[in-house]
Amino acid sequence: MHRTVKYELLSLEAWLATGKRPNHALSGKIKSEAVRIREALLTGALSLADELHVQRYVRTHHFGVIQLLNKVWRKAETQTETNEALVELLTTIEKNFSAHLDTEMELCVLHHQQLRQQCKETVHALTKTFANLTIDVNLQGVLVSIFHEWQHAQTITYQQQKFAMACRAELNDLFANTAEPVLEETLSRFLVSINYNTKIAFKYWQTRIKRQTSTVEAKSEKRELLISFQHDVQYITVKPAMYCHPHADSLRDQVLAFINEELNSLERSGSEAKMATENIPHNFRVRTELSVSQLACFVKTLVDTRVIVNPNVSELLRFFAQTMVSKRAEDISFDSLRAKYYNIESGTKEALRQTLQNLMKKLS
Repeated sequence: MHRTVKYELLSLEAWLATGKRPNHALSGKIKSEAVRIREALLTGALSLADELHVQRYVRTHHFGVIQLLNKVWRKAETQTETNEALVELLTTIEKNFSAHLDTEMELCVLHHQQLRQQCKETVHALTKTFANLTIDVNLQGVLVSIFHEWQHAQTITYQQQKFAMACRAELNDLFANTAEPVLEETLSRFLVSINYNTKIAFKYWQTRIKRQTSTVEAKSEKRELLISFQHDVQYITVKPAMYCHPHADSLRDQVLAFINEELNSLERSGSEAKMATENIPHNFRVRTELSVSQLACFVKTLVDTRVIVNPNVSELLRFFAQTMVSKRAEDISFDSLRAKYYNIESGTKEALRQTLQNLMKKLS
């Protein structure tokens, strides 16, 4: 037959229900009872064959001890022995049954205060460290925000405690063992590997990608940069069971989704541009009211003032001859346009000046 398990905290709850300060005799009883409970929990959990029953058994007692500790901690200066007994009991549960704990349960007041102090110290240490490094200020802000958030949080869960402590340990290791030239890249990847899935971390990565892709003009180069980012992010190993927000997508998935959107947008813009080009008839010509002489004068003016900077004038004139229709000539001869380009008459200059003055009036 299986051993019958029971709720082991009834005596402790009864003794501490009044909220009065335990006398020396009661403090001794509480301490002895806490020792008995530790042994009973270890034995009771082993006697349960069903993992679900073990989980329920552990979580019920874990929650009960937290509530008792919170109740007495407000009077810590008068209940030291009681506090110590309950802290030892809580530590035993968390050490021996970590896999069965509810990670979304709030920390006890004592551990909450300790974590807030640790986060405060970490914020100070990070600020001091960054003062001696050349690191993107936006990245600095993201890393500090990890600890600043919980330094001022009213409630902190076990998962958040686990996350904060893992971040603290890994950052200490990165600062100690990473050379400065690659530190910024390493810290950026750290946000993904630790799964700091917050808006501020995603915004940092989004801005980082946009800043780098904006430095190139050609769409092919933008695409290559985005694919390079995509490849790098895909191969960042995300630590298991690690997250900041339980109901948000991982930072890795958020960044990859953004890169895919950018690639799709680039593809769409390329397709639209191609369609627009394909819709232009092969025999399309730009019609102008300028004469061939005035067109030649206009092109020469643009070249002389370096508005047009093509080095080969013959190629430029051939292009205009092939794509323009003048006021009187349906087909412009390249030879005619070239001859007039190098022999501008005064009447042509005056006529073009009047046209340009009319353009100026339109712009004023």
